[in-house]
Amino acid sequence: MTPIRLDPRTAPERELRLLHDFWNARQAEILPDDLPIPWEERLKWWREPAPHDVERMFVVFSGDQVLGIAGAGWRDNDTENPDLAGMQLMVLPSQLRQGHGSRLLLFLLEEISELGRKKVFTGTNSLRSGGKPFAEMIGAKFGQEEHTNQLLISELNREYVTTSLEKAPTELYELVWYEDNLPTDTAELQKICDAYNIMNTAPRGDLEFNDWQATPEKLIEDYEQAAKHETKWILCLAKHKASGVYAGFTQTGWHHNRPNIGQQWGTGVDPAHRGHGLGAWLKSVMLETLMRKRPTVDRIRTGNADSNAPMLKINQTLGFKPFRDRIEWQIDVAKTLEILRTRQAEGKF
Repeated sequence: MTPIRLDPRTAPERELRLLHDFWNARQAEILPDDLPIPWEERLKWWREPAPHDVERMFVVFSGDQVLGIAGAGWRDNDTENPDLAGMQLMVLPSQLRQGHGSRLLLFLLEEISELGRKKVFTGTNSLRSGGKPFAEMIGAKFGQEEHTNQLLISELNREYVTTSLEKAPTELYELVWYEDNLPTDTAELQKICDAYNIMNTAPRGDLEFNDWQATPEKLIEDYEQAAKHETKWILCLAKHKASGVYAGFTQTGWHHNRPNIGQQWGTGVDPAHRGHGLGAWLKSVMLETLMRKRPTVDRIRTGNADSNAPMLKINQTLGFKPFRDRIEWQIDVAKTLEILRTRQAEGKF
């Protein structure tokens, strides 16, 4: 069956509903206790993407059933990594090893290659055992291992939280908070961007990409999009009193359609300010704040590279435990296209 190109911004709702059901079924396979994404929420994300978001999607349909999907996305204002895209590829479990994944990927990579994409990042996990062999078969390069770690609030190490707050270096730093609303001052926005850029110091394994640079314009776009799609967030920054710079930050977010799940987004401390307990303080004060403001949250999830020992130490002491594994892969588009075309010519899909 031939994959067809589909644009979620303009596709008929009938086709999008089939895609919606497909994604929710795949989510239920690996997150059986999570609430499904409501149709209205996902449709709005499809119909109203951010202004600079670019997406390409191919789907294999069989009547009223989706057999597989491949999609890639990037920003057209990304000046640091203008040849990079993120990718998802998924095939119905009953349809594995029938060539759908190879055909979908071939169509997708041919399309995005024409649009200047030379590298693609994607991920696999052990819950879908075919992912890793497929990545190896198409010549993907291993990037790094990571986990989604989860903290059940009932298992929170409250003693550690209390100790971290008591030992907070308040003589050197003070906390600045923002919630669902950014400042209008450009200089302050740039200081927040500089804090976000601390994430460029996080481990990236063997993944090859240039440092991302947050800018006030991108920041405003991100948070306008979050507001449009009812994603709530809290940002806490540690301000160095002597210099006025933000030495670290942490941020959480959630959606009202999943009231029991909090998402711990980035946490970072500037290397020049490490060794003062800022990471433990920021994480602990955010947990305390989240529990007070969002009492419905009973679990918090965060992603960590397995090589990020300092952050893992804090998280594990707080009570976070491995929840889902993931391997990050890097695909050289030209190389993988050559492999896929050869396999197609040999009749292997």
